[in-house]
Amino acid sequence: MKQNNQEMNLPPHIQEKFEEEIRVELIRQQTEEDLRTNASYQEFFGQFNQNSVESFIRNYARRKAMYLTRGPIYLDQQEKGGLKYKMFAEEALWAIQQKKLFNLQCQWRAELIKLKGVEHSTQFLSFAVNIQHCAFISPVSRAETELYNRFLRSGYAKNIYGFDNWQDYEAFKTEYNSCFTSGLDNCDDEHMPSWYRFYDEHMGTSNLLELPDIRGEKENRYRSISRQKQLKNLRDQGVTKIVDNRPYISIFDTDLVNNFVKKFEDKTTIKYSRAVEEFHLQMDGHMELDEALETLLTSGVTVSIKANQDWKEGIIDAARQFEMDQIASTIPSVHQEYAFRMENGINFPKSLADKKKEEYAFQLCESARQQILDGRRSLGESEDMHF
Repeated sequence: MKQNNQEMNLPPHIQEKFEEEIRVELIRQQTEEDLRTNASYQEFFGQFNQNSVESFIRNYARRKAMYLTRGPIYLDQQEKGGLKYKMFAEEALWAIQQKKLFNLQCQWRAELIKLKGVEHSTQFLSFAVNIQHCAFISPVSRAETELYNRFLRSGYAKNIYGFDNWQDYEAFKTEYNSCFTSGLDNCDDEHMPSWYRFYDEHMGTSNLLELPDIRGEKENRYRSISRQKQLKNLRDQGVTKIVDNRPYISIFDTDLVNNFVKKFEDKTTIKYSRAVEEFHLQMDGHMELDEALETLLTSGVTVSIKANQDWKEGIIDAARQFEMDQIASTIPSVHQEYAFRMENGINFPKSLADKKKEEYAFQLCESARQQILDGRRSLGESEDMHF
């Protein structure tokens, strides 16, 4: 039985998070209503493909809520690294869960295990974008965070930011079969996260990629038949439809969003939006040398730089290892907060990007399911997922 926040005597920082999440939702709802009903926006939206406007409204409302709730914090902490390292430490917990989910995917594809509610392999994409709430994997343990900390300090943890394709089974298996050798990071063009390789080396799970993809091969047969049938129907019918040729409006068009903010928002919101966007640009841009220098200059401690024939690489490596150490030292407190949420049934907030990815993954899952059913129907088989 769930208790309210007061009865659980939440720590102040978690209580603040709850209050912020409530404020985010209120701002989101108010902004959506304003964007849909305020006549001042209608002329602007009239320039764009109508099918894209609704998506923009929903996503911009979420983004504005983040501007007004997180903007002051980002603005205050732009010169500090603590927030950044805390975010990366939180991502480390989900990287641990992604690897455990991937191991289950390998076993499920080989038909060694069954997972309740899992009918086809594309569903693992949905589980990946909602990894915080995946029911198939055990909570992150302290031993797992200690293993990840060893990974961060091992020298193998180089590109750990912004990874998306955690469950890309086909790419990882192809890489494993074509260029895998013992040890870590041996291939020039890697797809599989170095964390996965480190985990496999230390947990003895490398053999999971050697398992046959029995389920995937069955699915691909049905989907191929369906795609061929769809292509033939399109060629035979030659169907045309009325198309809205106006450009699409997208929340991911940075210049457009910036112009929208300048056109419609007040000075305070504009200031907060810049703080938020600049923060995320720093996370995404990775101008390596400039960032490395900035990291070392603002570290507040003496950081040793190992000898390197290329001084730039030496600085980048030193800054990277300093950051890994900072993330590793932050993980215990982040894991403590994670454990508190798990024990008390408190949901994890989702970012705007995660929500968008979840919508996209759901569409992919539905498309894959329909193709499989169509392929089975074309072969005169039962129109279900039991095969």
